[in-house]
Amino acid sequence: MTTPRDGHTVRFLHSADWQLGMTRRFLGDESQAVYTADRLAAVESLGGLATEYGAQFIVVAGDAFEDNAVPRSVVLRAAEVLASFPVPVLVLPGNHDPLDVSSVLRCRDFSSAVEGGAVVVLDGSGPVEVLPGVEVVGIPWTSKRPDPSRLPTLLESLEPSAALRVLVAHGGTDEVFGGHSPSVEAIAVSALEQAVDSGRLDYVALGDRHSVTRVGSGERVWFSGSPETTDFDDVEKDSGHALLVELERALPGGRRGGSTVTPLRTGRWSFLALNAQIDTDADLDALATRIEAIEDKPRTVLKLGLTGTVGVALRARIDEEVDRWSALFACAYLRETRTHLVVRADDTDLTDLVDGYAGRAVADLMEMASAGGSEAEDAGHALSLLYRFVDGGTR
Repeated sequence: MTTPRDGHTVRFLHSADWQLGMTRRFLGDESQAVYTADRLAAVESLGGLATEYGAQFIVVAGDAFEDNAVPRSVVLRAAEVLASFPVPVLVLPGNHDPLDVSSVLRCRDFSSAVEGGAVVVLDGSGPVEVLPGVEVVGIPWTSKRPDPSRLPTLLESLEPSAALRVLVAHGGTDEVFGGHSPSVEAIAVSALEQAVDSGRLDYVALGDRHSVTRVGSGERVWFSGSPETTDFDDVEKDSGHALLVELERALPGGRRGGSTVTPLRTGRWSFLALNAQIDTDADLDALATRIEAIEDKPRTVLKLGLTGTVGVALRARIDEEVDRWSALFACAYLRETRTHLVVRADDTDLTDLVDGYAGRAVADLMEMASAGGSEAEDAGHALSLLYRFVDGGTR
């Protein structure tokens, strides 16, 4: 249902970090194709949300594309989606797709597809009046190397205004670092809040951090996060959203109107990091029950950190379950740095089934598995594989 508009409230959607063309190395070809399509579908859903909630424009705070050399198909499909949006879309170049000589936002395939439509690239040339009494200013990246002087310079140049003013910027803040390199100059939250408190800005739309995050002490500086999940939940806590921002125009007597920010779900994927202690079959049963309850398995990635002391049969069962989950989910795998499964040396699961040379090899592997060190995990995995092949080991 469309939210009714009134003349005193401006509504818009804040999004960022689409990174169209992104690939995930752990996804197979089939799952990667679904992931690619769903990332574009999450972007496309913004048009429907704008209509549903009465948003009057959309701002994209950087990194619409994974880089400036994404495949042509990614550019054309994205441009077609953007051209179909029912409201203006203002796109800021970020560190992934900077406004340099190779900019994907300037290429013929993109610019010709959106020509004459409502797509505006925020190139830093000045404020854009997106609605009467509402202007958007942006700080685009012009290379992959940041220029930390540009934002302070812009903030100093702004004067208080009766118009509502939205700043669109991309980068980590000194309060919540959102980038991938600590060497990148962080945006000073105090400077943003001072600009807001002094009436020079009414809202700051940030990109770079892929989780929905409120910045500072108020409600006017936010990271929207990515519209589709890009990383595991031990890193990326709240992605897959866009923000509906509602700003009230000045009230009688010149008093500033209020602001409301509401996250709206756009994504479908989940990247889950699960850790468990496995010492018994009951422990594995509990983990399996937890995993089987996960919904939309084809759009879920699991990385598992398993620790414990197990017999050969239980280790074999663990590997069988992981193999099954890897086929059932978009991807499932054991995390090497978090998985430490010690195989008990006194286990008789194999010693009763093999003899001779094979028996001696098993004894050597069991000694290696119980000794710890760099070869223990490989030895345990070898024992598991052997158990699954011998009589009684397959299921």
